[in-house]
Amino acid sequence: MDESWLSHQPLEKDAERQLYLSEKLAAKEKEMIEAALRLCQGWVFGPSGAAAKLGIARSTLESKIKSFRINKNYFLANSQVRILCR
Repeated sequence: MDESWLSHQPLEKDAERQLYLSEKLAAKEKEMIEAALRLCQGWVFGPSGAAAKLGIARSTLESKIKSFRINKNYFLANSQVRILCR
């Protein structure tokens, strides 16, 4: 097995592509979190909350919401009665 590629330093272009990929992945992750919050009308936890819909722990989702600076209150239902996610 040829492992010579392991000793090569990444080219500047490769580093730029890596950064671009990580930025795109972060943007997609933020988009998915916002979509789940919208679907669940701002609910983060519980069996019908966004964390359950995304298949991640509530604490993980809360951490991601904070790191992406998402205002989860924006997704709250306009009325006092919340409709559960289906």
